[in-house]
Amino acid sequence: MVLNVYTDNINGSKHKLYKTESSELQRIKSYLDLSQLCYVSQNIQILLNIDVKNDNKYFEIKNSKKTIKDGEKYKVILYIRLSVEDGDLVDGDVSGSIRNQLLFLLDECKKRNWEVVGIFCEEDISGILKERPEWNKSLKFCENGYTEIMLCKSQSRFTRELETVEKYLHNKFVEWKIRFVSIIDNADTSIIANKKSRQINGLVNEWQVEDQSNNIRAILKNKQSNGLFTGSFAAYGYKKDPKDKYHLIVDEEAAQVVRKIFELYALGKGVVYICNYLNKKKIPIPSIYKAQKGLKYHNSLIELNKKIEYQVEENEVLEDIVDRFKVNIDEVIEYNHLKNKEIKWGDILILPVRPIWRTASIYQILKDEIYIGTLVQHKNEVISYKNKKERKIPEEERIKVPHCHTPIIDNDTWQIVKKRLNDGGKIRICKNGDVALFSRKIFCDACGHTFYRNKAHVKKGEIFYWSCGNNLATARYLCNNTKSIKEDEIYKYVLDEINKQIAKYYDEKLIKKKYFEIKETSKVENAKKILCNELDDIENKIKKKESMVETLYEDRVNGDITIEEFRSIKDKNDIAILNMRKRAEKIVEELRSFESKNSQIVKEKLFKKYKKLELLDRIIIDEFISKIRIGSYNKQTKTRKVTIDWNI
Repeated sequence: MVLNVYTDNINGSKHKLYKTESSELQRIKSYLDLSQLCYVSQNIQILLNIDVKNDNKYFEIKNSKKTIKDGEKYKVILYIRLSVEDGDLVDGDVSGSIRNQLLFLLDECKKRNWEVVGIFCEEDISGILKERPEWNKSLKFCENGYTEIMLCKSQSRFTRELETVEKYLHNKFVEWKIRFVSIIDNADTSIIANKKSRQINGLVNEWQVEDQSNNIRAILKNKQSNGLFTGSFAAYGYKKDPKDKYHLIVDEEAAQVVRKIFELYALGKGVVYICNYLNKKKIPIPSIYKAQKGLKYHNSLIELNKKIEYQVEENEVLEDIVDRFKVNIDEVIEYNHLKNKEIKWGDILILPVRPIWRTASIYQILKDEIYIGTLVQHKNEVISYKNKKERKIPEEERIKVPHCHTPIIDNDTWQIVKKRLNDGGKIRICKNGDVALFSRKIFCDACGHTFYRNKAHVKKGEIFYWSCGNNLATARYLCNNTKSIKEDEIYKYVLDEINKQIAKYYDEKLIKKKYFEIKETSKVENAKKILCNELDDIENKIKKKESMVETLYEDRVNGDITIEEFRSIKDKNDIAILNMRKRAEKIVEELRSFESKNSQIVKEKLFKKYKKLELLDRIIIDEFISKIRIGSYNKQTKTRKVTIDWNI
């Protein structure tokens, strides 16, 4: 039974921090009558250090008193919205931008002798959207009749969509007897002649958002096409270069974990095994790791330092409890000072809940090409500037640029992991999380069906054997290869055969030369071809960029663009050209290294790695063997043919 859930170092009491207020804050508060405020957004309350009890009745119950008597002040609500599109955020100073806008509106209310009864404020949200919580609250406040006026800095703060202007300013507000006023653009619904200008403002504001959206998309795609990282947070294992925010460098602490994940998977371990391994080692998951490193990374699903107070029920054992809440049994024993796993009915346990690694995170890391130095971006995009829902970009349409940063995983390991991932559900995972050594490698030479691994219990313990899956499925009806084969026999045979191949190819220079010159030289030539194509592509892009700059000069001279626009576009082009030239220099260096590299060292890489094997693992099996074909058992000779299809 769960009794309580809490976090460390929090006792439930509220603590306020009182600081010396600036003259600006003092001025703002002097304009406000707290006793008349019906609603104030939480961020404004925190900024001004005030406490206003927001009552839901203003959004649920309609006001029966809507008439203004002589001598009474008009009631007004303020709507404040901050967004990058409006240019309010100077050097990221959100609170400063709110103070400026709030003081501006309150000063206007003071001049007109209006009484402020509500302040609605939103941060970092576009005026084109209708899913704005505080905006929708302000509309409900108006509909229920608790104000006569809504005041904004400009009409664009209320909305940047012409359709919304028509719906509310010219229809709903008229129905609700609400007057809309904005200061900067002189919008005022009480002035009939003002209507056309409000409509024009709405149309212009909408055009501006659309143009800005298209420009941002074009700039982002250009940066991504040039191999510049445009994400907010680097992938686990990397961090942003402090000297260049568009470049990634290796975060060695996290990179070690990434290498271990790839190593275990390449060795044949399943993702469940890898999760258990990382959780037992108490390695923090990526989101927690980022938070520990001081990054402002937030995952709403993660709760730091969460503790569950639990009362043991009748007939419960500790193993069942820790399994249900996915907590570490050793941590529970240590935290509760238990001598052993023995618990009894009614005991109170504290269960420290730590976010754990899950299979989805492991798969995401194993599939991410970022770990071999390739940037894959533009994976998702919003549907339009009006619809902020995201759609997934098809694989072939994503922007993929190789050799953008230092790889964490070598190409050999990547190919092994990629092959395993491509096999997908075909490879069976054992209960302990391992992949069987010969899974999807042994086939029936009679019918071509996969051999399955089985276990038998004997006096000495247990033995494993392999048999044709076709026989198991059809009760031996479709295949005459009915006799199983022990795993120990296959193991010994394969180990001996691989060592024979190693000895053969390592000693016979003629065969070795023929094999390596065909295969390894081909690999080198393919790599050189890819680099040459990339170099040609970069040179063409540089020419286009330089041509674009020349056109800009002409546009500037003709007065088609302003000096600010010219400098902005030229600076972006110069940065793009500089980055492309840097990449071109690296490609030239790589091409030179291919020419000067000792080809004999490259060619003998495989057999120097495996001069003689004592044990087999999944990596060796995948590297040497394509298939092991088991023939039917001959009862007369008491033998069967085993054929290996080699990768070499």
